[in-house]
Amino acid sequence: MIPFGKMAKADHLQSWSDLPTELAGLVLCRLPAYSDRVRFGCVCRNWSFSLSSTQHCLPKPLPCLAFPDGTFFCLPHRESYQFPSTVSYHSSCGEWLVFLHDGNCFVKNPFSKITLTLPNLSSLCPIDEPVEIINGRVNPEDEMPQEPLNMDAGMAIDKVIVCSELLVAAIVDIGPLKTVALCRPGAESWLVSRLGSKGIIIEMMLSEGKLYALNQSKDLLVIIVGDNDNGKLNISRIERLIENRSFGYRFIRYGVSLIDHFLVECNGALLLLSRTIFGKLSDGGCGLTEPVGVKFDVFKADFHLSRWEDVTSVGDEWALFVSKSHSRSVSVSQYNKLKGNCISFLDDGRDWAMTSVDDEGWFWKSQASSYIVYDMSDGETYSPIPDGSFKGKKAPATWLFPH
Repeated sequence: MIPFGKMAKADHLQSWSDLPTELAGLVLCRLPAYSDRVRFGCVCRNWSFSLSSTQHCLPKPLPCLAFPDGTFFCLPHRESYQFPSTVSYHSSCGEWLVFLHDGNCFVKNPFSKITLTLPNLSSLCPIDEPVEIINGRVNPEDEMPQEPLNMDAGMAIDKVIVCSELLVAAIVDIGPLKTVALCRPGAESWLVSRLGSKGIIIEMMLSEGKLYALNQSKDLLVIIVGDNDNGKLNISRIERLIENRSFGYRFIRYGVSLIDHFLVECNGALLLLSRTIFGKLSDGGCGLTEPVGVKFDVFKADFHLSRWEDVTSVGDEWALFVSKSHSRSVSVSQYNKLKGNCISFLDDGRDWAMTSVDDEGWFWKSQASSYIVYDMSDGETYSPIPDGSFKGKKAPATWLFPH
């Protein structure tokens, strides 16, 4: 028989609340879902401390799939959650959701509850920026046009990048101009660049504190943002890092090809993803088409040779999650049964030429899921879980990347 004192001591040592921080970190490393990590921290105070003290060295959780009705899925689970404060968002950026209402604009972090108020879309000013784009030489063709911007034209936001709680960038439409705008949260005005007049800006991302922009010619530009002597935001330098290359576009007979481009950082490399959606004329005619396939071409920025290099694989330890709002890579090597070398993309096209009005403009209305996985190893696609879908007239589903 075990003496009572020794039994009490053994019971105490076996208490789950006494789980060492090192072991707690090993458990957390095996939890790919954000919801599971939250549950872990709710077990007891010690586990909550373990979560906060090891969070900086943990692999990033898989993203959440958010819908504009307030529904969230934490990949890879089927279980859904309701976040009422996220209803009717416009788009997303990392862990932030973007909201637009009658010209008012703000971003909200649904995890930390932080909200940043941005200037009204009708309040615009030109930004102080260099006269020329640096390209290793002075080229008169690279001079920025100096005609005044039409600040009376209405501004619409295509994409928002929350660089920090002190700086927000966006791709915006001002009349026929698609360009870059910057602001400080809480400021009165957006500061608009003339960069788009040298080539429509189609994509932008933040990496290592620098803004990278892609124009319609597939030139890669870096935009250095700073402060002038009065403490006002300015663009101190714009440099073309990669000159355009001609991409081989694919077409199908009696069909159309719709192409989108995404910038994403993966394992220290800057990647350009070119997505082609193939469509054929529908049986109903009327010039409408329906999607029949998808293909991704991936390129890596070679900054030494100033060109895009073809990439056939991102490695089995990495998965890419892309959308028009925000794209990111996630390391999946430590998560069992999660396949790498794959691209998860959203049905966020809403191209009205692809589908009928009754289809609300979504590419794959018949699919159960709002996202599809493209396997880079064989070019095959499949619909994963969760199978939640939201395809209406509001904003599409979007990725959120909690820390």
